Amino acid sequence: MLHAAAMLCGFIALWLLTTQRLTSVQDAVVAAIAALICVVLATRLGGVSGAFARSPRALYGVVSRLGSVLAGATATIRSALAADVTLKPALVRIRTRGRGDERAAFADLLSAAPGMAVVETDAEGFLVHVLNEDDVDAADLGRLERVAGAQEPRS
Repeated sequence: MLHAAAMLCGFIALWLLTTQRLTSVQDAVVAAIAALICVVLATRLGGVSGAFARSPRALYGVVSRLGSVLAGATATIRSALAADVTLKPALVRIRTRGRGDERAAFADLLSAAPGMAVVETDAEGFLVHVLNEDDVDAADLGRLERVAGAQEPRS
């Protein structure tokens, strides 16, 4: 996904530099459309992996998690500044259903929030360090895993 995004940005910059037309919004739109056409052609010809097609879902996951990330950051700062710290740090085992890119996206979304960090991964899932064990919600983690694109395991 990172390679495709970098390719898209590179094509936009290359288009704008070669045409020397940076004066209007229409020029930027034409550059974006031309770059998107180039990326689509590269995808069809095998130059980009399927991660590029999954990037809108990953972006949605990041944006939908923004509110809880900000709330977690505020709570972490408040706890750090408070005189009576009531945190219960712990290591929590989280089982995952996803494979490959879905697991990586889920781990990224978990680690994006203050107070959670993926410490170790294995075939079953993740070992996650949390600042407050009481704040871990299994339903919220399940929703987050579905946003990351995990499917039910196939039999």
